[in-house]
Amino acid sequence: MKSLPFIIVLLFLFLHGCAPVAVDKRLERTGLSFACAAGDVTAEEAVLWLRAERESSLSVHYGREPDLRVFSAARPIKVTEQTDFTAKVMINGLDPKATYYYRGVVEGRRPGPICKFVTAPQADDPAAVQFAFSGDTRESYQPFSIMDSIRAMRPDFFIHLGDTIYADRGGVASQLPDFWAKYRGNRNDLPTQRLFSETSLYVTWDDHEVSGNYDPGDPLAPIGQRAFFDYWPIRQDPKDPGRLYRSFRWGKAVELFILDTRQYRDISAGTILGREQKQWFLKALSSSSAWFKFIATSVPISSRGIDKWGGYPVDREEVLSHIRRERIRGVIFLTADVHFAAVSKVPGGSGLKEFIVGPLATQVNPWIRTAKRFEFFSNDSFSYGLVKVHAGANPPYTEISILDENNKLLHKTRIDILQ
Repeated sequence: MKSLPFIIVLLFLFLHGCAPVAVDKRLERTGLSFACAAGDVTAEEAVLWLRAERESSLSVHYGREPDLRVFSAARPIKVTEQTDFTAKVMINGLDPKATYYYRGVVEGRRPGPICKFVTAPQADDPAAVQFAFSGDTRESYQPFSIMDSIRAMRPDFFIHLGDTIYADRGGVASQLPDFWAKYRGNRNDLPTQRLFSETSLYVTWDDHEVSGNYDPGDPLAPIGQRAFFDYWPIRQDPKDPGRLYRSFRWGKAVELFILDTRQYRDISAGTILGREQKQWFLKALSSSSAWFKFIATSVPISSRGIDKWGGYPVDREEVLSHIRRERIRGVIFLTADVHFAAVSKVPGGSGLKEFIVGPLATQVNPWIRTAKRFEFFSNDSFSYGLVKVHAGANPPYTEISILDENNKLLHKTRIDILQ
């Protein structure tokens, strides 16, 4: 029987939105805090993320052999408290469509656990692709058991669509160490570590990385942004280190466009993307030769809500009219944010569909389905999306499944290449 003081401690942690500390035994005596994570993977490059326990010299071993008996070693870097002892290591010269294994090594300590990821196929390769997507992870809902369900599907990569922390819940973050602590709390989750150590990530943010429905002028925005970049394996442009919008090609069939619908908003100008991001997006969309073009947006484009694309109707119509005018085929929108799962027709989208999933781990939206745009709607469970691109089929097609936290199929949609 647990002692009374222990029960009181658990109750305190629960009420304050903090889960008890989990321990990954594989990390003992390694000098590392968490399992590795890989992100922004291309056919030739990857960003590897690690965190040490304290200031130290840190390197990465990587290679094609599962036991890393033969490996390449990245140049050691010094991790300090300036980044909360996190590090991002870029590796390049990789083989396309290949499985790579890697581990962090702190000087003077035993090597960390071996993690893995797969590189993208080259742009002319008609390779099959499978990936998962969802969003919204709040620490007090740990363990995030849905992460193990996603891992069981063995996706090539996972897209986290935002609200990667809840900086404004369970204790409000106001200083940089507070934001770091929020990320440590979420990364401490063992199902999360297991998923991240076996696949790669593409990540964007939404509002709760700073505060609920925050304005870009919020004084906490630059602090939240710095912590976000410290804790995710995202490639940063030295000329524009705050840029989050980017695209990735996965063979002949897939191009992924990741939008930033937060930091460039301007109500007075009626834009959710900002001028430069919008110009980049429209040009990149037109020039893409991928059969399927997946648009990752942290807020729904089909929603009328003031905080969603519906609050910026001019920007939304400009994007949709561009797709119509240029006759761009294979456009599919992926989103989270609203804490329910749905397949929605995009208003004015001439048959375009948006796939809404989530949350991964926070309160499910009790809203009752009323909108006619929904072809499917569910708010009974946590959920995520699983995309299977059948590039070798004739004709090629995509299946998008919505699954709950136990991998029960809630809905499946097929989209052919000609749609």
